[in-house]
Amino acid sequence: MENVAKRSDGRRLFTAEFKREQIGRILRGEITASELSRELGVARSLIQRWKHLVTRGAEAAVGSNGNVVPVAELRTAQTRIKELERLIGKQTMELEILRAAREEVKKRPRWYGVSEKPREGRSQ
Repeated sequence: MENVAKRSDGRRLFTAEFKREQIGRILRGEITASELSRELGVARSLIQRWKHLVTRGAEAAVGSNGNVVPVAELRTAQTRIKELERLIGKQTMELEILRAAREEVKKRPRWYGVSEKPREGRSQ
C-alpha cells in the first residue's frame, strides 16, 4: 500500500482516487470487501460505505445528464453565492437610501442649498 497521509490524531487519510481504485477492485471481482478490509486494516463497514458512495455518485452522474462536481466545490460555490447575495442586498439598500434622499432634495431644493434650475452645460 502506498504512503497514506495521516491526520493529527493519527488516523489515515485516503484520497478519493485511492478509494475509487479500491472499490473498482471489488466491482471487477479481483477482491472481496472483507479481503480489502483486512488488507487496508479498516472496518468492513467503511469499505461498504465507500462502495455505496462510489456507486451512488456514478448513478447521480448518469441520471443528471450533466456535470457532477465534488461536494467541496459545491459548498465553495454556495458560500460565494451567499456572499454575493449579501453584497447585492447591501447595494440595494444604499440605492434605496440615495433615491429617497434625491426625492427629498427635489421636494425642497432650497432647504438643502440646491438651485432649482440646472446650470448650463450640465445635465441632471
